[in-house]
Amino acid sequence: MISLKSLPALTLGLGVSMLIGYGALFYSFSLLAPAAAAAEGWSQSFIFGALSLGLFLEALAAPVCGRVLDRYGPRVVMATGSLLAALLLALAALTQSALQFGVVTILITTVSIAVQYEAGFAALAVHFGAAARRQITTVTLIAGFASTLFWPVIEWMLGFASWRAVYLVLALVNLLIAFPIHLVLLRGRPAAAEEPSSPLAETAKASTSAMPVPAGRERLLILAIMAVAFAGTGFLFSGISASLVVLLGGIGFSSGTAALAGAVIGPAQVLGRIGELMRHGSVAPVTTALIASVATALGIALLLLAVLSPVVSLALAFGLFYGVGQGLASIIRGTIPLQFFGAAGYGALTGNLSFVRLVVAAAAPFAVILVEGRLGPTAAVALLLVVALITLVAFLWLAAIARR
Repeated sequence: MISLKSLPALTLGLGVSMLIGYGALFYSFSLLAPAAAAAEGWSQSFIFGALSLGLFLEALAAPVCGRVLDRYGPRVVMATGSLLAALLLALAALTQSALQFGVVTILITTVSIAVQYEAGFAALAVHFGAAARRQITTVTLIAGFASTLFWPVIEWMLGFASWRAVYLVLALVNLLIAFPIHLVLLRGRPAAAEEPSSPLAETAKASTSAMPVPAGRERLLILAIMAVAFAGTGFLFSGISASLVVLLGGIGFSSGTAALAGAVIGPAQVLGRIGELMRHGSVAPVTTALIASVATALGIALLLLAVLSPVVSLALAFGLFYGVGQGLASIIRGTIPLQFFGAAGYGALTGNLSFVRLVVAAAAPFAVILVEGRLGPTAAVALLLVVALITLVAFLWLAAIARR
């Protein structure tokens, strides 16, 4: 295990800022948007439609953000992103119509690409080079508590304060905590990434840089397979996050069981990340991807089995396996490109991959709910299982290439 004292300041700082980035800009929406709509008489479907449009624009912004990261360094991107996030959260508190709130929601979602995982992973790649794998895992471990922390705190604040006041608090959190972290701990792009300074870092570097960097047609093939694999993980995360309660209810589970299954997912994500951290980089990132894909597919298969017999244990087992798989999936988005291509041009590379993933993820909630509404929950879960199997095949292909 790790201790806070042994963590580099950058890793700990980015873990905290990613916690804020996801808690304030992503998880807060599911509580604050319905609260705003109910208080002001706005259309909830309109506001959630704005979120979908924001997710699509975030996908368009990802390659641009990646290129800016490579050219100007993570400090410029992430410090600017946290300032804009604070400003937009404050503007959300001042909106007077559904249209204004929708526009601000779109902007918040678009800006989040600059302060969430891909930007943080690029910052770690700049500072630690090929030895960034352990730092990436640690950051996702800390940020994995975003929903665990922000959901109950926001729910608590809504008990005695308006939704506008909560948005102002979130703006201050970004301004007073995330912005100083990005401004002080990050630096401009160096001429070369730092060399590892410990035996553990050397082991991590060896596990991610032993293979030659692919070029030409092989590079394009690997990128295409990687894009399919990451798009699959994005579809599953977005589709299940938006529709889990609907799917479990359609299968025959009570709302209490649905909430319990959802509660299992968060700790299971952290459990998967702890397991990855304890392996000390001894397993290649693509192997971790296979573990994640198998766990995710197994969880969804158990959910499909629950259609025949909706017992609580199947719902909980789904939450456990799916949570472990998704916990690892956020790590491999940062470590697999590093394994195959190294730290050079990392920002632009991950930005391009994020574009494909985020476009697919933006369409996933609509696709899953459409299938569930027209063909029933069994067909919707079957769709998720097909995507999970395609993702597994893509990672198997990458593993075969890595072995060569």
